[in-house]
Amino acid sequence: MFYPKQVPYLLNKEFQINVDYQEQEIEELKDYVMCFWSMQSKRICSNEIALSILPDACIDIVIDFTNEIICFAGFSKETMVLELKQRIDILGVRLKPSSFFLMFHIEASKVMDHPILFEDLDSSDTLKNIFMIKKDFNRKLLLKDYLLSKVTHIEDKRMLLWVDKLYKEPREQRVYEMAKTFGYHSRHLNRIFKKYYGVSPKVLLNILRLHLCLTLLLEQKNLMEFMRFL
Repeated sequence: MFYPKQVPYLLNKEFQINVDYQEQEIEELKDYVMCFWSMQSKRICSNEIALSILPDACIDIVIDFTNEIICFAGFSKETMVLELKQRIDILGVRLKPSSFFLMFHIEASKVMDHPILFEDLDSSDTLKNIFMIKKDFNRKLLLKDYLLSKVTHIEDKRMLLWVDKLYKEPREQRVYEMAKTFGYHSRHLNRIFKKYYGVSPKVLLNILRLHLCLTLLLEQKNLMEFMRFL
C-alpha cells in the first residue's frame, strides 16, 4: 500500500464545494505512478481557495489547461499553500519516488521544491496536443501513452523496489541500517537518495511516517496503532 496521498482537501469544505478532485490508479503504470489526479471547477471561483499540499517526496507532472502550462513539481520541505482562482482545469500525474529520474535522467533534487517547465526537460511535441483535447478520458489516454513510452526502456528498477519496501514499514527503518543494506557510507547514501528521490534518507522516512500516520487517522484504524507515532 502506498501511503502518500494528498488528503488535506478532505478537510477543506470550501474546496469540496467549489472543486471536483479525483484520483485514479493506472494499472499499466502501477510500477512507476502513484495515480493520475485531476482538479476541475464545479463553478467559477471568484475568491481564492487556499489548498494545503503536504510534502510527499513525489514529483508530479502538472498540466494546467486554463493557462496551457505543463511543469514538474515536487514538495519535500514544508506544506505549500496553492491559491486556486477563477476556472480550474488541471490534470496531474503523481510519480513514485525515483520514477522521475529513471524517466528523464535528471537528478530529482533539481526539481524537488523547484518547479521546472516541461519544455525545459522534454522538447518533444508529444504532449503539446493535449491542450486541444476537451474530454478528460482522451487527455488521460494521451498522457498514459506518453508515460508508457518513457518507461519502456527502464531496466534497473532497484531504487523503485527499495522505496516500495520503505513504504511498507517506514517505522521500522533506520538510516544507518539502510546504509549497511546498500553497502554505502551514510554520506554516499545521501547522494544516492537525492539523485533518485530528491531528498535525504532521513527526510524520506519522516515523510512516509507522516503519511502513514495520516492514513491510519483518516481510515480510523486502531487508536493504539496511531498513538505509536506520538
